[in-house]
Amino acid sequence: MSKRTRNLYAWKTRTEDGRKRQVEAQLFGAQWKFTSHCAGDEEWVTHDPPLLDDLEDLEMKVFNKYQRKHNSWDQVLSVRKLIAQHYPEAVDSDD
Repeated sequence: MSKRTRNLYAWKTRTEDGRKRQVEAQLFGAQWKFTSHCAGDEEWVTHDPPLLDDLEDLEMKVFNKYQRKHNSWDQVLSVRKLIAQHYPEAVDSDD
């Protein structure tokens, strides 16, 4: 049976010490689940709450996909709501 990946976003970054880090964000129902894995580690780490950098990266990826008409505006809003919920200081108050 194949794994559905319609609402799975994955990307790679580097940690401050230069290690490769793979991040996955998956939307299931109305909940986002964030996991990451660093090179050399055996297990994936679940982030609750997610890191601000990961949320900002996800927002960019979801918005880009929305612009190509591959997902809905609701997904963009759900990520922005998550940022405002966990990091209110990061939200621009001019909007």
